[in-house]
Amino acid sequence: MHPVRELQERCQQQAEGLEYKASRNGNLATVEVFVDGIQVGVAQNPQKKMAQKLAARNALVVLKDKETTKYAEESTEEKGMKSKNGSPTFTRQTLNDTCLRRNWPMPLYRCVNEGGPAHAKRFTFSVRVNTSDNGWTDECVGEPMPSVKKAKDSAAVLLLEILNKWYPS
Repeated sequence: MHPVRELQERCQQQAEGLEYKASRNGNLATVEVFVDGIQVGVAQNPQKKMAQKLAARNALVVLKDKETTKYAEESTEEKGMKSKNGSPTFTRQTLNDTCLRRNWPMPLYRCVNEGGPAHAKRFTFSVRVNTSDNGWTDECVGEPMPSVKKAKDSAAVLLLEILNKWYPS
């Protein structure tokens, strides 16, 4: 996929603002890439289109590197169940682990709302669990989020808080 298109689609999916700033100094075009106001890529080339392509490619490398680092940090946090500020970190995986530990069926997620403009969609999910002894839990509806994963995590947090009160460890 062309780097400019890949970057645009990635930013739309993450609900991030994307901006290119081009300038020319003599025979050299400079293109800077900004995501949510932060410069993440820059390139120079005599051809403006090529400079844009190279800047987008550089931005993608930076963003993918940041995502890899963030994923590694989140993975470490999940294992310890602690975030950087010391409070518990709950995700879908935590809810899945709870269900497995208690021999319950996996949680059931449902999209209750999907809206907003194409470049800034928001998703709202609900979740419930069949605890066998009490049947289905109440359906917990999470906050609207820019990605399906984050929306499901939001709902899972609420249900985990309830389950931890009903079934203390």
